[in-house]
Amino acid sequence: MNDIMARQFEKPKGILGKIAGCVMFFENRKINRWTLQYVQPSPGERILEIGYGPGFAIREIASANKDITIHGVDVSAKMKEEADKKNHDGIMKGIVLLFNVDIHDFAPGITYNKVFSVNNYPLWKRPHESLVNIRELLNKDGELTITVQPREEGADDETARRLGVKIKEDLLMAGYNDIKVSFKKVRPVLTVCVRGRK
Repeated sequence: MNDIMARQFEKPKGILGKIAGCVMFFENRKINRWTLQYVQPSPGERILEIGYGPGFAIREIASANKDITIHGVDVSAKMKEEADKKNHDGIMKGIVLLFNVDIHDFAPGITYNKVFSVNNYPLWKRPHESLVNIRELLNKDGELTITVQPREEGADDETARRLGVKIKEDLLMAGYNDIKVSFKKVRPVLTVCVRGRK
């Protein structure tokens, strides 16, 4: 059963996918808000979220910033369906656009001021190639923010600290600069946020 639910968090579908989406929505709210304090969406910016899940962070940004463009990519068609519903107003106003695609393959033909991801990075199939692609999607001096709360069995605060080191190394290998690592205590374990500039 644990393996089945783990797959649902990666690519939710059906009834179990809906349950996974609800869990992600409630558990990620505090982490999303903390992450958005670093992203600091500003009027006139174009922002991309990777792994938007049920669409909480995108709705937060769109409802607080009228003069902004917020796009999202997620590999789950079920999550796109849920996020479309939660972000109906933003989509109708033309400030929200959601895609059902892997970030590795995402090529929108535009660039972004900021890109962020919450509790999604460990699920990426090709992290290095994806980080390189994201760097190409960023404006000059654009920033990538990756937040993760370790969810695997046996995870503890030290797991988050090791993850912070690993993500920092991954960003350096992909050509990012000015990398910063921050931590926040959110139940059940420490959460890490890593930021890097193009």
